[in-house]
Amino acid sequence: MHNDYDLYTGALRVFHDFSASNDNIEDYPFSYDLTSPQYEYLKSKYHIDSVAGNGSELEKALKLLKWCSQNVLHNGGTKDVEFIPKTSGDILDYAFGKGREFGVYCRLQAIVFTECCLALGIKSRILHCLPFSPNDFDTHVVSIVYITDLAKWILLDAGNNRYFTDSKNTILSPIEIRTRLALDGDIKCNEPDDNYKTYMAKNLFYFKSLKYNTYGSDLLKNQETIYCIPAGFDVLDREIAYCEYAIRNTPAEFVKDWEAALSEYKERKSFPRISSDLFFERPI
Repeated sequence: MHNDYDLYTGALRVFHDFSASNDNIEDYPFSYDLTSPQYEYLKSKYHIDSVAGNGSELEKALKLLKWCSQNVLHNGGTKDVEFIPKTSGDILDYAFGKGREFGVYCRLQAIVFTECCLALGIKSRILHCLPFSPNDFDTHVVSIVYITDLAKWILLDAGNNRYFTDSKNTILSPIEIRTRLALDGDIKCNEPDDNYKTYMAKNLFYFKSLKYNTYGSDLLKNQETIYCIPAGFDVLDREIAYCEYAIRNTPAEFVKDWEAALSEYKERKSFPRISSDLFFERPI
């Protein structure tokens, strides 16, 4: 009998080709705003420049990661926090140093960490990690940070103070993690595993990120979402099935929202989709 880890990593191995693209990258370049005036609030109230210190990009990012994970805790979905505007300043004002009672979910934790990195001139964006199955409400949101010295994006999880490395302790990119999980390769977690590897194997099936990355990226009216999807996987069919599953299993007060989402997906013909090489290319 296969365990869950074997099933998840098997799916990663079969769906390994991310070369497919249905859009020109020139139409969907990711952008990174390192000069928003709102970043000053993070520096003046939360002293993030002092938190990060004067080291390398990687050293600064890891210090910010630990600081965020220690001071903005996860609430496990037990408390409705949708009233918080999706900006790092608002999330910090609500949650900072107040314990799990004032915890938030993973996307809000990722917003805090990502915007703190941008504020210090480190290019970063939110990475939404999604599973294969449409019958799965649980997804995960992390951050990716471009480290110039490594010439690649690395995955940093502010909700868990986690990242993956190889045997030489080099932090891995999302695609490196996915490939090593799929092939049972050289990979370890910076903290004791406690099923984190299995959890990420489930949620690293495909990815999406916002096009514009700045303070309050989620609130931009002209925002776009760019997908990175393995070849042969019909993400539109998956999203339709997911909405149908949600309608059957969500509390009654949310059914109309899911019905609206289902209607929107049924009218779509495709998603902005680019290859993994372009999705994780060196930022401009």
